[in-house]
Parts: sequence; structure tokens; C-alpha cells
Amino acid sequence: MTDARTLTRWDHAIGAALCLGYVAVLLYTAPDLAMSRDESFYAHAAKNIAGWLQEALTDPALALRQDHVDQAWRYNWEHPALMKLTFAWSWLAQERFGLFPIDSLAFRLPGMLSAGLLLWLIYGWGASVMARSGAMFSALAFATMPRVFYHSHLDCFDVPIAFFSTLTAYAYWRALRDRRWVLVLGLVFGLALSTKHNSWMLPGIFLIHFAWLRVDEARAGVDRRTPMTWLASMLVIGPLVFIGTWPWLWRDTWNRIAAYVSFHLRHVHYTYEFLGVSYFEPPLPMSVPFVMTLFTVSLVVLGLALAGVLSCRAELRVPWRVRPGDSTTRRTDVLWLGCLVAPLLAIALPSSPIFGGTKHWITAYPFLALFAGRGLLAVTERAELGPWMGRRAAAPAFAAFCLLPGLVQTAHSHPFALSHYMPIAGGVPGAADLGMNRQFWGFTTGSLTDWLVEQLPNGGSVWLCDTTAGAWAMLQADDAVPRNIRAARSMSEADFALVHHEQHFAEVDYQAWVAYGTTQPVHVLLYDGVPIISVYENPNRYERGSPD
Repeated sequence: MTDARTLTRWDHAIGAALCLGYVAVLLYTAPDLAMSRDESFYAHAAKNIAGWLQEALTDPALALRQDHVDQAWRYNWEHPALMKLTFAWSWLAQERFGLFPIDSLAFRLPGMLSAGLLLWLIYGWGASVMARSGAMFSALAFATMPRVFYHSHLDCFDVPIAFFSTLTAYAYWRALRDRRWVLVLGLVFGLALSTKHNSWMLPGIFLIHFAWLRVDEARAGVDRRTPMTWLASMLVIGPLVFIGTWPWLWRDTWNRIAAYVSFHLRHVHYTYEFLGVSYFEPPLPMSVPFVMTLFTVSLVVLGLALAGVLSCRAELRVPWRVRPGDSTTRRTDVLWLGCLVAPLLAIALPSSPIFGGTKHWITAYPFLALFAGRGLLAVTERAELGPWMGRRAAAPAFAAFCLLPGLVQTAHSHPFALSHYMPIAGGVPGAADLGMNRQFWGFTTGSLTDWLVEQLPNGGSVWLCDTTAGAWAMLQADDAVPRNIRAARSMSEADFALVHHEQHFAEVDYQAWVAYGTTQPVHVLLYDGVPIISVYENPNRYERGSPD
């Protein structure tokens, strides 16, 4: 792998095309996805912040009063400010100009833009160190991971932190050779800190890489060693940006930072089903992030990523095997490997909180994709790709063939991506038989709206199970559900009750049987023959005067 290549205007044009094309696809497909639980919380927080921003523009002194800051920022204080600010500005633009056909797109646009920019970044970094065909493959391989595609739609922090983490790693890599990037690194790291706590591990990854690089330089007899100014930039500028972008921290700063850190170190545990067992508290099996990656990412991409790692054996050699006089590079592959492995290991630790799935190590996947691009090049360089056609035609055909499984699976997964599993798991039915997590966040209710509207033409009520009232309200705001179909507070007062199929909701099935006197649902939402939601009908809904 070459140490660096200067990007051209054509490279940036390609990156921009990838970015804009992906955002366009996300905008087109987003209406198929109802808001998830977390999105509904962040949308509410964004509306609070939008009100504060309006006040700051009209009466800054009033907006900066402690009680006004706290009132606007207290809700969802456990997450940093950057993306919530972008959600808020996007919502203000929707209120002022009506830019989007449905309100949910206003909250989701910033996350979609971060997904598009991440493709640009993957391509750009890849094109800096390997052939452009490999860089293009890397970007498209990332874009066509089913769960990446799903999370790229959302009013959430997971794809944005994947973007800012990758951008921080890129800035660090540039800062090793160009002093102008040292300050950029501090700024970008601050933006990562201001996005999500995944960013906390970045200095550790860079320190390990830097130590490797320094030993490498010493063994090679390099007189002028790579300076360590990058770390000072991260430790000084980064926290300043983190605090400066989050008004909640402007008063009682250290106590509130301590509360924020403590919240995530002692994070509440989600329920997670893995191989037939629901885990309510640590330790989660250490194999979870690795098995889930195997089950949710194209096997072709995984195979090429492994080939990419193996093709870099020379650069990945341990520092003490460097011979005096050897030339040195920035050890790009060592950095990529650290950024790939660290998020997976962090979740695999027995002490880690139980989180909700692949989104919590999604920061690893840009580097998985980069290695896949490197592997594609290694395979095409060594293989005879078709004697019946020229090599120039065979290589793109082979790349397209390697992308096809991910593309097909991603298209098939929509809008059930959190229920989707790759053929190696037996597909959706096979994963259900294995006892894999069926879904979470309650967003699949969006796939039932047509049926509910048909059943309740004059209005009524629905008990929503795992769907939040805020997510249901957004379906109503988007005109997917009329406002006369309301969210019921209990099964007994609902016309229909939903049960999202997750192992820990088995008791909810039983509650519906008891409440309605039947074990037979009136409708089951299926994905590849696997139940996703069961709907139970209240037998008394006509007797008690239901609107329909």
C-alpha cells in the first residue's frame, strides 16, 4: 500500500457523487420506516432546542439565563449536543420553509448527510492509498451493508459517530505528516466527542498506533521522528469544542461532565437475545459482535476484508521485526486494523453494558469496508479473471459481482433491516430458529399502518407495545395514520393490541391472551415467513362504543 497519493478534483467529484446519490436513495426510502424509540426521544429534544435557538436569535440574554438553558437542554441531557443541534436547525428550516413532504425527514436529514459524507470520506481515504477501484468498492461495500443502510436513515447518532470517528482517524493520519492537520485533528475530535461517547476510545487507538510507529522509526534508524503534537491538540482543543457546543455544560461544568461520563460507564442494560438466550445484565457472550457481524454483513465482503488484512502482512509486521535501514510509512494498515478491532473488542468485554446491536460497533465497519477494497485489489491482481475478456473489463465485472450479494440483501432487508440476517445464518427463518434478536425499537409498527387504517376507518385506539407515543405521533404528523386513531394507555381500552416479537415480550403475548380471552391474533405481520408483530383484537370493542 502506498503511503499517500494526492487526491484530484475527479476524486472529490466521485466522492460527492457517492454522497449525494446515497442521500437521495435514503430520502426516497425513508418514508417506509416509522420512527424508532430512540428517534422519538431525539426529535423531542430537537424541538426543545429549536425553541431555545429561536430565543437565542431574538433575545440572547434571556436565552443564556440558567433556567432557560436548563429548560431547553435538560431533556436527553445524557447525549452530547452536536447532532441534536443539527436536528433542531433542520426542524426550524422545515417549520419556516416546508422543505420536506413529511416532518420526519426534517429530523432525519442530518443523519443521512453524515452517511453520505462518510461514503465520500471512505472513498477519499481509500483513493489516497490504493487504486481508485478499490476505494470505490470500499464505499459501496459500506453503503450496501443492510444494517448500515437502515441506520443511515435515522434521526440518531450511530452513523454520525461512525463518520466523525473515521474523520478523526483520517485527520490523525494526515497530522502525522502535515502540521497543518494538527489543529484540524483537535477540532474534528471535538466534534466526535460532541456526537457520541464512542469517541472516547480514539486517543487510545492512536497512542497504540503511534507507539508502533515510533518503535518502527527507531528500528529503521530514522533521525527525525514523527512529533507527538497531535495528542496535545486532541486533549486541549477537543474538550473545548465538546464543552463549547453543549450549552448544558456551560454552568456547573465539571459536575455535569462527571454525570455524563458516569451515566455511560454505568449505562442501563438493554435486553438482548442471542442464540436463544435473553440477556438482561452482563456479561454478554464475548462472541456477540463477531457473530453478529458474520450474520449481518455480506460473506463476500468479509472474505475480501480478510484477504485485505492478509495482503498487508508486511506492513502489519511487529515493530521489532523491522530491520535497520528499512523505509517506514505511516503504517496505515495498522491504524485501520486498530480502528476495526477496537469497537468490536469494546463490546466483547464482559464488563461492557448490554446494548442494542450492531449500531454500537458500527464505527468499525468503515475500516472493514476499506480492507475489503484492499482485498479486492489483492485478489484481482493475483487471479485470472476471465480469459474471454480483457483484464480491464474483467476487474470491474468481478467487483460488481462481489457487491451484488450485499446489494440484493440490503434491498430485501428494507424496511425490516433489524430483523434481517444473511444466508450464512439461514436467512430470517434460520436466525429465528437459532434464537437471534428478532428486532428492537418498535419501528416495525410502521409496516402495519395500512392494515390498521383499513380496520379503523372511523378511528379507534391501539396499544402499541414497544412503539413510543412520540413515534406514533410522528406517524400521524407524516399522515401515515389519521389522528383519530390514538395510542391507548392499556390493552383493556384499546381496539387492537400489538405484540412485537422479541423473546422478552413473551409475557406480553400472555397478557393479551388474558385481556382478550383468546390466543389467536387477528393479524400477523410477517417477514420471510417469520412473525414480526402479532395483532390481537379486543372482543369488547363494539360493545363499548368504539368509533368504528
